[in-house]
Amino acid sequence: MEIFNFDGFLIAVGANPFVAMWFLFIHGGWIAVIIAIFWAGSQLWLRHLDNRETQKQVWILLSIRIPRLTEQTPRAVENIFAHFAGMHSPKTFTEKWFKGGKQDIISVEIASLEGRVQFLVYTTRGFRDLIEASIFAQYPDAEISEMEDYAKTVPSVYPDAEWDLFGVEMIPVKSDVYPLRTYTEFEDKVSGEFKDPLAVLLENMSRLGPGEQAWYQIVLLPIAQTDFRAKGEAMVKKLVGEKVEVKQGLIEQIVLFPLQIIKVILETAGIIPTPEAPKDTGKKDTGSFGSRHVLQMTSGEKKVVEAIENKMSKIVFGCKIRFVYVAKKEVMQKKRIVHPFIGAMKQFNTNDLQSIKPESKRVGMNGTLLFFKDKRNNARKNRLLRAYRSRSDWVGTKLFAMNIEELATLWHFPISMQVKAPQLEKTEAKRAEPPVNLPYG
Repeated sequence: MEIFNFDGFLIAVGANPFVAMWFLFIHGGWIAVIIAIFWAGSQLWLRHLDNRETQKQVWILLSIRIPRLTEQTPRAVENIFAHFAGMHSPKTFTEKWFKGGKQDIISVEIASLEGRVQFLVYTTRGFRDLIEASIFAQYPDAEISEMEDYAKTVPSVYPDAEWDLFGVEMIPVKSDVYPLRTYTEFEDKVSGEFKDPLAVLLENMSRLGPGEQAWYQIVLLPIAQTDFRAKGEAMVKKLVGEKVEVKQGLIEQIVLFPLQIIKVILETAGIIPTPEAPKDTGKKDTGSFGSRHVLQMTSGEKKVVEAIENKMSKIVFGCKIRFVYVAKKEVMQKKRIVHPFIGAMKQFNTNDLQSIKPESKRVGMNGTLLFFKDKRNNARKNRLLRAYRSRSDWVGTKLFAMNIEELATLWHFPISMQVKAPQLEKTEAKRAEPPVNLPYG
C-alpha cells in the first residue's frame, strides 16, 4: 500500500524542494527530526555504557591444543558452539539503559605467528569454566592454557616505518536466513572420507615466515532465537507464495504519522486524488510465485526452502568475520596469504543459497579509492586493528546470523586422520597439507 504520493505532493506545494521540505517540517515533520535526534543520542548513550562495562571486564585468551591422533569431525565443534549458547543472558530495561548490561561476546580465532598456527578462544574470565567444559566434553585430552594477546604485539598506528597491515571483514551477499555450504557437503558420498575445507587455509597460514602474522577471527554474540526464527519463517512464506504481513515497528509508526496526517489533509482538500480501493477478484494472493501452488515449485526452489528451514532448526549467533595480515614491509606479500584466505572462504559459497565476500566500500582496504587513497586506507587499517583487538561486535559491518553448523564449518580443529605418513615427513621442509604442527607446537 502506498503511504504517501510524493509526486502529487510536490505538485500541490510547488516544484521547489525547499518549499516542500519546509511544508513537511512545520506540518509535523519536526516530530521525525526530534525522534531521529533522540534515537542517535540513545545509541551514543548505549555505546558509552557498553564501553564502560567492557572496560571493567577481565578478558582472557585461551590457547587450545588437540592431540594429534584425534579423529573428531566438525560435528564435535558444532556441539561446542551449542554449549557456548549458554552465555546468552537477556538484560532487563534497567540493566540496558542505566547500568550498561551488555551481552558478553566470545571470539574464536586462528592465528599464524610466523608460521606457528594456534587455535584460540577469547572470552571473559567468568566464562572460562563454560568454555573449558564445552571443549573437554568433546576433546577430553585437549590442553587449554592462557596466553598473552598476540594482536598487541604489532604496531598500533599506521602508516608505520617498519610494518604494514591489510585486513578485511567478510559479509553475506544475501539475507542471513540463507545458509552457507557446510561441512556435511565436504564428505565423499562413495568413500565416506571427509575432505577438510580448512586444510588449504591452514596450509597457507603455516607457510608464513619471520616477520609475518595472519589472524582469522569470528566474533560471536549470543542472540534470542525467536527473532531469527520469525525472520526465517517470513522468508519461507515469501518463497512458497504465501502472503507475508509486514508489521511496522513503533519508531516507524511515529516517523510516518506526520506523513499520514498530511496525506489525509491533501486528499480531503482534493489536492491529490484518493486512491481507489482494490477490487475483490476472488483470487487469493499467492506471493512471489504468482498463482503457482507450492507443489509446483521446482526442485531448486524446494531445496532453497529446505535449506533455510534447516538453518532455522539449529542455534544461531550474531557473527562478524575478520581477517588481518600484518608483516614487516620487506617480507610482506599479500598474494601469499590474502588471496588464499578469500579462496578458502569461497568454498562455502553457493549461487542458489548464501555467499560471503570481503567488504571493501568502507571497512576493508581498497586500492581503487579515487581521493586520498593512502590516508583513507590507513584510517581503515587503524580502525580495523582496534576492532580486532577489542573483538568488537559493533565496529565495522553489522552482525549477521550463522548457525552452529555453519560456524563449525568455518572454524574447527584440523582432522588429524587425514595427515598421512609421507606428508608428515615433509612438514619440516615443506609443511605439507595439513601441517603437522598446527595445534601442537
